[in-house]
Amino acid sequence: MASIYRSRDKWTAQVNLDGKRRSRTFSHKRDAERWARQEEAHQDTTGTVTAAIADLRLNDVIEAYLDEFGDQASRSKLGTIRHISELIGRTPLPDLTSARIREFAKMRRAEGAGPATIGQDLTYIHTILKMGGAVLDVDTDTALGAYTKARAILNASGAVGRPKERDRRPSDGELVALRNHWAQRRRVVPMWDLTRFAIATAMRLSEITRIKWDDLDVEGRMIWIRDRKHPRAKIGNDQNVPLLLGPVVIDGETVDPLELVLAQRREAPEIFPHDPRTVSTTFTRGVASCGIDDLRFHDLRHDGVSRLFEAGYQIEQVSLVSGHQDWAQLRRYTQIKPESLHR
Repeated sequence: MASIYRSRDKWTAQVNLDGKRRSRTFSHKRDAERWARQEEAHQDTTGTVTAAIADLRLNDVIEAYLDEFGDQASRSKLGTIRHISELIGRTPLPDLTSARIREFAKMRRAEGAGPATIGQDLTYIHTILKMGGAVLDVDTDTALGAYTKARAILNASGAVGRPKERDRRPSDGELVALRNHWAQRRRVVPMWDLTRFAIATAMRLSEITRIKWDDLDVEGRMIWIRDRKHPRAKIGNDQNVPLLLGPVVIDGETVDPLELVLAQRREAPEIFPHDPRTVSTTFTRGVASCGIDDLRFHDLRHDGVSRLFEAGYQIEQVSLVSGHQDWAQLRRYTQIKPESLHR
């Protein structure tokens, strides 16, 4: 018989198996109870699939993963995982076959998801099976094997693929049109300042709306970006970034990112205390109003990185500004205009 008891803010499960006592400690009571049930079920080895796995659904693994790693995930990732749960979360782990995973991909395609989005969803499923299974201390190798087979078929069929690389950069004329458009309207969100700052710093929109006054070094022209995007470290990847003067010139005017910062009102801890979704939506509407085709706010970051290269900065210097850990990925973001080679 298993026993569950609390010690401070942790829960410990204890089971006796064949006269041997085993215990594990968890952050949540439900995980302790689940582990105890699984350990007791492992004693029944008469079937080809142990009761520990047979009793689990994908949702159990998802919840275990989120309990352990959910606070490190972005809002977008959490939303995607919740949608995965809605579509196939009730699937028992033994039934999570290659066919079932391919069926999930078809459901997502029917919802309008493209190959790159479906590929990202499948990557999340792989991570959940691997890490969630480890948290629960159960063997998910069979499900992972089914995932590998499904992924190979979906890759070969073109149902899953990498996103198309964009080479879109705003022209000087398009930027001037946006400037004039926003100048005619009174706005709480300083869109022209944000647009120029995004190009001059090559920051992501989520980073721009997080930077704080306390992290600004005016004399040194530096600013700390907290928890910058990283392929492995989701938290704690803080970087001190220079606010460069010179690489960006729009309509004959040199853009000074520090000057743009100091022009903002100190009404909040953040320098640009605006919802990134509002900024993105306002930008998209401005683009449409100006008759500009296929320009996104994130393209401003691409433009900023490219301008740094065109100004003569080396790849290792550009990475200090953009925050790219993988130089190969940085090359993908870089679209240098051929005319810039004339010096």
